[in-house]
Amino acid sequence: MTQTYDAIVIGAGVMGASIAFHLAERGLKTAILERKVTASGATGHSSGLVRMHYDLAAESELTFKSYQLYFNNWRERVGGDTSTALSASCGFQNTGFLQIARREHEDKLRGNVANQQRLGINTSVISVDEVRKLFPDLVTEHFDHAAYEPDSGYADATLTTNSFIEAAKCNGAVLIQNCEATAVHTSGGKVTGVGTTRDDFSSPIVVNAAGPWAKHVAALAGIDVPLVTWTHDVAFLHRPPALGRIPAVIDDVINCYFRPEGSALILAAGEDESLRGEAPDAEDQTPTPTFVDKLIDAMVQRIPKIEESGLHSIHVGRDGITPDQRAIYSGTDLDGFYLACGLSGTGFKTSPAAGASMAELILDGKPKTVDITPFRFTRFAEGKLIEGEYGYGHIWK
Repeated sequence: MTQTYDAIVIGAGVMGASIAFHLAERGLKTAILERKVTASGATGHSSGLVRMHYDLAAESELTFKSYQLYFNNWRERVGGDTSTALSASCGFQNTGFLQIARREHEDKLRGNVANQQRLGINTSVISVDEVRKLFPDLVTEHFDHAAYEPDSGYADATLTTNSFIEAAKCNGAVLIQNCEATAVHTSGGKVTGVGTTRDDFSSPIVVNAAGPWAKHVAALAGIDVPLVTWTHDVAFLHRPPALGRIPAVIDDVINCYFRPEGSALILAAGEDESLRGEAPDAEDQTPTPTFVDKLIDAMVQRIPKIEESGLHSIHVGRDGITPDQRAIYSGTDLDGFYLACGLSGTGFKTSPAAGASMAELILDGKPKTVDITPFRFTRFAEGKLIEGEYGYGHIWK
């Protein structure tokens, strides 16, 4: 028996959940198809940073609108099932955010901050003296200036996803889990639906938000998306009792990022040694052999008190990454088939505004919340890969 919907979103990670929320909010009967369960892929292993510093203004705008319109106003804007506090929450924690750049990139840091200020983002370049006053436990001998966002922090990716889905359900959307896409049906150059391990689904709109599975799902529609899987290790460290306040930090000097995780832990990860090209469903979730030692050695350079810490746990996440390490938000030559994939580790913080912009692209023919044209699928065939206005180079080495 074929079920009929106005729109189908493949993938119940945070991006798919946001797109489904925005489509359902516009009145479309929407189905979310998920091969396992919600947030079971990249989203469930997201580090959850909510920061606006990028070397590309379009990404900064996506994260700024996501913060301004959603993360900072979640219950009123999204809500979800307000009978429970958790389902109406994204778990946002305001810790502040520091972007630490290498000395040779200071001009680029200033250029990016100027771009972000023009967007209205509350950010500035501060000196190491100011960094020490704000966060006395950070060693500052390796840099002279940093970008500081006092409004930023982190949120809970799984809570965010479930809240979007609950809110989408309130607007008539349906979540179907343990339902893997096995075919994309077409006719006359248009998408007509999706075949799955559960049932057939008919719809004139299909959105591929399948994370590390997105290349496979696109291939079902005869579309070759240039992305590979990207596997990333993240550690949770016990927070040393003597450690004072720390912000969320991306540190290009030591090639790490870190943030508080509640009051007892610190989340930390490196920006190199990520694996590429593993199968989307690879069972091996073991971190690379040198991950922990390299991470601790790097972290001690910035926070010496980490030597008093210890390892709590590690998790391994897998996403899709594109050649320019930027997302794809786009229609395709197959009428009605859309891509929201290749998020390259940036999907969580951009998901609210990106989902709104995708819904506008689908329903209005043009995005309004943020111009996502730079993230079009055709850029790869055009040979016009995205480069930052003041680029730091690839994030993931």
